[in-house]
This record gives sequence, structure tokens and C-alpha cells, in this order.
Amino acid sequence: MRTLLRVFYWIFAILVTVTAALAWWFIYRPLPQIDGSASLPGLHQDVTVERDRWGVPRVRASSVEDLAEAQGYVMAQDRLWQMDLLRRVARGQLSEILGPKTLVIDKEFRTNGFARAAERDATLLDPESRKVMEAYARGVNHFIEQHKKALPLEFSLLRYEPSPWQPSDTIAISGYMYRTLTNTWERELNRAKVAERAGPDRAKDLFSEEAAMDHFVVGDPKVIDDGSQRSAADSDDDDDDDDMQPDTVLKARSGVLPNIATRESDPDVTSALAESVQAFLSESKNEIRQGLGSNNWVVSGAHTATGKPLLANDTHLELSIPSIWYEIHLTAPGWNIKGFTLPGAPMIIIGHNDRIAWGFTNNGADVQDLYVETFNPASPDEYRVKAAWTKAQVFDETIHVKGQADEHLKVTVTRHGPIVHREEDKAYALRWTATEPSGLANSYTWLGKARNWREFRENMRRVWGPAQNGVYADVDGNIGYVMAARVPIRKKGHGEVPVPGDTDDHEWSGYIPFDRLPQALNPESGLIVTANARVVAPNYKPYLTDRWEEPYRTARIYDLLHDRHDLRPEDMLKVQTDTYSYPHVFLADELLAAARTVKPKDPRAQKLIDGLKDWNGIADADSPEVSFLHTVRRAAIDLLLEPFLGKDTSLYQWRTTTFLQKILTDRPAKWLPAADKNYDELLSTAADIAVTKLAEQSKSEHVEDWAWKRFNSLDMFHPLGSDGLLKRFLSITDKPQAGAVYSVRAAAKTHGPAMRFVANPKNWDQSIMLITAGESGQPGSSHYSDQFSYWYEGKPIFAPFSDAAEAQTRKHTLTLKPGT
Repeated sequence: MRTLLRVFYWIFAILVTVTAALAWWFIYRPLPQIDGSASLPGLHQDVTVERDRWGVPRVRASSVEDLAEAQGYVMAQDRLWQMDLLRRVARGQLSEILGPKTLVIDKEFRTNGFARAAERDATLLDPESRKVMEAYARGVNHFIEQHKKALPLEFSLLRYEPSPWQPSDTIAISGYMYRTLTNTWERELNRAKVAERAGPDRAKDLFSEEAAMDHFVVGDPKVIDDGSQRSAADSDDDDDDDDMQPDTVLKARSGVLPNIATRESDPDVTSALAESVQAFLSESKNEIRQGLGSNNWVVSGAHTATGKPLLANDTHLELSIPSIWYEIHLTAPGWNIKGFTLPGAPMIIIGHNDRIAWGFTNNGADVQDLYVETFNPASPDEYRVKAAWTKAQVFDETIHVKGQADEHLKVTVTRHGPIVHREEDKAYALRWTATEPSGLANSYTWLGKARNWREFRENMRRVWGPAQNGVYADVDGNIGYVMAARVPIRKKGHGEVPVPGDTDDHEWSGYIPFDRLPQALNPESGLIVTANARVVAPNYKPYLTDRWEEPYRTARIYDLLHDRHDLRPEDMLKVQTDTYSYPHVFLADELLAAARTVKPKDPRAQKLIDGLKDWNGIADADSPEVSFLHTVRRAAIDLLLEPFLGKDTSLYQWRTTTFLQKILTDRPAKWLPAADKNYDELLSTAADIAVTKLAEQSKSEHVEDWAWKRFNSLDMFHPLGSDGLLKRFLSITDKPQAGAVYSVRAAAKTHGPAMRFVANPKNWDQSIMLITAGESGQPGSSHYSDQFSYWYEGKPIFAPFSDAAEAQTRKHTLTLKPGT
């Protein structure tokens, strides 16, 4: 017996030792050096990297070039694999490491041509931007070269090494963000189908650009269209091109990273990553994702306790580990900036310096058009331009696929752009500002140098896309708003649906000049709010878009702030985490009123409706009422649309809830389904449908089991951690969460506020900055998920800025030295 015990103990000891050794080798050995000194060739002078208790680095350099190189090195320390993943998605190179499961993704991005556009735009950079990009790439590459034997865990699991970083990789990642934020061409296709089936009269309701709860930053809807609603530089009533830039046409050329040698990797790991990326790209198109957007606002000193402005921003993107955002503080002569940037991007995108603060939300400007091209049956690479056949550009894209032969993708590019879709005998070409010359290379780099409103506004001229709402605050008490975008001017129409490509009738004649885009400085209200909804009055000129999001988050933020005069940073955070939902409250009132005349057939529906009498409008995680209202909303929309769209109601993805609210308010006879005597009966039917669906989805017949958290729990996945042990080790999942799509704290299972930022110009040390998980993308780091509890619970993390405040939180100092 003793012999058996000894054998058992020895086996156990060996297993523990082996496990510890493997953990050290794969998880802890790759952790970066954060103290002492290290060599960084290319530097002109020493650079110090100080990290605080959250692992957030402050980089101090003697020149902007050294600053950018050190930033590249530091970001590679924390996020190298994420950087590599993002550039692979953007360039269409996932299949090199994952095999055929990601071919559909690679083909989409190769067709879009981001790699070709990035290579071209890299040659068009101005000298200053080129120096910064090249220095950043040097820093990344020196880290890769020095750590080839200690790369992050993901490289070991997938068994490959990263290729050198190039400035064009940073530019290509911009294409990924364009794809995430402005990929609307499928909606144009769907809009045409919906309008055709519903008819012109109903289409006016379906695609109305106005909503009852809209709040405008620029323009007043009460003013008669006498010309006063035009932007300051717009002297006439037309969207003309009298002072526009000349039209530009895509001139694509091939640009693909060299092939890399890979070894076999775990098929479960590659499957997880393939599914993760595909799920995100698919969700970015659906109705729920489009309802999320982002929030930003700024209040003047008249609304605050300090008499100085406060600015807030939370961007709603994919919730993942690592976070899509990276925090950093950068200091050099003429530079002192702190904020958030994307992995792979130098400087910062959102944040503040010692004079100003700024933040962004997606604007929704229409920067994509679909053209129906006519190809020559006798010569398939020729397409019609007016009365003549013209040769299209054709690219043979070679996609390296792990474990099998290369795939060859034929990409056909017309004068408008690549053919992205074929349906029956139609071929659709996509023209997109992202792939126009310099479309991806537009720069947020220089925003941090601005010292005042004038300089900020001038630097915003260089931010071409994705189209953004920029809010501003400064230490002098000013607040402002600037729309930054490269918005095309069409010769005819507004690009809502596909147009003929064989004429010049729908060509772009240029872009709306920056001075004609909406802007505001120190409005009388002392409050500017943008949350992806309409920012200009409907009669505003020039025309910008019809793709505004629902107005509910904007309205809630405005209502919480407009009559306050004692606001502090913590109050702004409370607004960011507010979970009251206006459309759910509206629908609850409608259901209660309807049930007084037409009761649902299912007693569970009546029970939930009765519960709405005491519901407070908060989308609480434990509330079955929220689950019920969410499902009733969709059921009611489907009932209204099915007579015209059949089962294809998902084709309609515009402001669906605004549409429903207007129909239930006005109750027009033309929309009432033939099966219903009145709208109360329609709502009763929707309630019955909803409880049936909730029972099916929850696999429970009991209302008590239908809490909102059961249907909308938080899943924050690492790209490799969607299943099994890696899910437990790398991801944060199944966390109950409050909030709904239309609450300020927009909450879906895998999308929501990817960062929170509150800037306090009165005392920058009392600004708030936090991301979803942690600064490091390395699972063995103590900063892998140390911010999660603060983000999840809505607690502040104050971001010290002054030397004195940062000295109190400093935990590590690394000196980077010039060398070979």
C-alpha cells in the first residue's frame, strides 16, 4: 500500500512540475520586461516607460520620432498578437494561419482591396506622418526580433511567427475599422428590395429620416427652409460641386504580405478563431449591432460644479479580450497626450492633452454607393461605360491556405470599384471613400498637438473617415462639435439604393468641403450630445445621410443633463451606465392600454403585462419584463411587415423601433394587418407570440425563468477562447448584465461600451479612463483583466496626468536605450 502511495505521490509531483513548467514556458515566459533597461536600436536618446498600477504606460521621449518608436515597442509588448490578427483580417490573410474556415473572410477583405489601398496610401503619406509610421513600425519590429523565442501564447498555440510590421499594416487596420463602422452596401440592396415590395407610400414610413425624440446639434426644425439651415459656407440651396475637389477614381494595385512558414496547430484552436472572427463580422450587419453605436457629449461650465466643461465618450464596439482599445500616455517636446488608440496605431485617437480633450462617435454619413454594372457577354472582363465597352481591372489574388493548396480569387474592379455582389444577371460595384486615394491614410495622429479650438478644427480636416462626430472641450471653458468625414457629392440622388453604372448620371463630383460640414462652438444650451442619431435638422444643407440611428440614447442623455448645474466626473460615469430604456417604456404603456380592451390568449402574457404596472423602465438583468418587451417589439414589427415582406422581415434594418413607435402612435389603417381588427389586437397577438418564443429560447414554460440575463448575458471572448479549457482560461462569459440596445449603457451579448472616458479640464488628474478587461493581451499578466470589475460594475478608474499624480501610482520603470 505504501509503495502505491509513493508511486501516486511521484506521479502527482511530476504532473504538477510538468504543468508548472508548461505554464511558465507558454504563459509567463513571454511576459515583457517592464523594469530595468533594454536596447531599442533606432532611438536617438534614452526613452523611459513608466507603468502605473493598471499597467498603463507613460512614454517619455526627447523627440516625436523616438516617441513613436518606443510606442510601437511598448504596444508590441502588450498586444503583439492582437495587432497581427487585426492586420491579417484587414489584408485577407487569416487562412494562412487558420486554414480554409476563414476563406470567406479573406475573400471579402481581398475583394474590398484594403491591402492594395494601404500599400498605395503609404506612398501618399506626408513626410511627418511617414516618419511617425516608420518609427512606430521599427519599434514593433525590434520587439519581434528580440523576442522570437518568447512570443505570446497565441503564436505558440497557432504555431507561427509574425512577419515584420510595415506602415501599410497600420493603414490597412483603418480598413478593418471602416468595414466595422461603415459597411452599408448590403443595406442599400435590402432597401431597394423592401421599397419595391412595400410600395412607395409605405416606403415613406419605413425610411423616414425623422424621429419624435431627435435632438439636433446644428439646425432648428422649427425654422422654415429659408436657407438659414445651410452650413455657414453653403451660399445656395443645392448640393453643388462649384468648389469641390475633382473626382477621383480607384487606381488599385496589388499589395500582399509575403508568405510565411507555419507548422501544424490544434484544429480546435483554429476553428475557435475562425468562428470568432466570422461571428463578429456577421453581427456587425444585424439589427442589434446597428442599434448600439456610441455615445459622446460635452457640457459647458454652466452645468458643472467646477465651472469648467466636462466631456464624456464611450464607444460601442465588439467586447473582446484583449480590448479593442489600448491606453497610453505619450510625452515629448510639444506633446503631452493621454488616451486611447487602436492596437497597431501610433499616437492616440481619443483623449486629451494639457489644453484640450476630444471624443468621437460614428456619424453614419453615406460614404458607399452601389453601381449596377453591365458586362459584355462576349468578353466577361469588359463592362459598359455609356455606349462603349471598357476593360475592367482584374486582380488575381493568391490566398495562402494552411493545410491545402493556394486559393486564387479573381477580383474585378470597374471605374467605381470592385464587384462585391452578383445577383441573377446583375453585378454590383462598390464605390467607397475608404478605398479612394488616401482614404485609409487619413490621420488622427496630429489631434494631440492642437492647443485650442481653431487648431483642433484645422487638424480635424485630416480625419476623413470613418465619418465621425467629434466633441471638444478645453481649459478655457469652450465646448464644440465638428463632423469629420469625406462625404461624396452625387450628381443625382443620394445613394440610398443601387444606381446604373453605365452612365455618368450618378457619379461623384467631389466631396463636401470641410467648412460645409456641421460644426458648433459654445451653443447657448451649453450641451452637445451625439449618439449616432441625427445631428442636423431635416432641412439642413448639404445632404449628409439617411442612415441616422435611433434617437433614444441621445434623448436620454439630454434629459439627464440639460437642467443640471452641479455635474462632476462621477455623474458623467453614472450617465454612461444608465440603463433606462425609452422605447421599452413606450411599448409597456401601449401594452397596458391594449390589454384593457383586448387581453392576450396566453395567461403568461397577461401576467407579464400586469407586471409592467410596477416596472420602472430600468433594463435590469433580473427583469423578465425586459425580455418580454424586447421580444414583443420584434414580434410587432414582424406582424406589420409580413404582409409585404413575407418571412424576409429582417431585410428591413433601418430605424425599426422608431418606425414601430410612430405606427403605434398614429395607428394608420394602411399598416394594420388584415388579420387584426385594430392595433390593440395586433399588440395582443405580439404578446402571445413573444411568450411562446421566450419559452422556446429558455426551454422553460415559467415566466420566472425568463430574466433578461438569461437572454442577454455578457460574453467577452478571446478570439481563441470560445470553447473548452481555453474559454475558461482566456474569456469572460455568462455574466449577467443590465442595459438594453437603446439604453445609454447599450448592452448586447458581445457588443457594448468598449471603453469609458470622462475628461475634466479643470483637473486632468480627475479624468476617468478605463477599458473592458486590461491593458495586456497576455493571459499570464496581472493586467490581463484587472480593469474588468470596474468596467462591469460601472466604477471609475481615475487616470493621473500630472507628474506628481503619476509618481504616486508608478509601479515600474523601463529605460529604452539606443543600441544595436
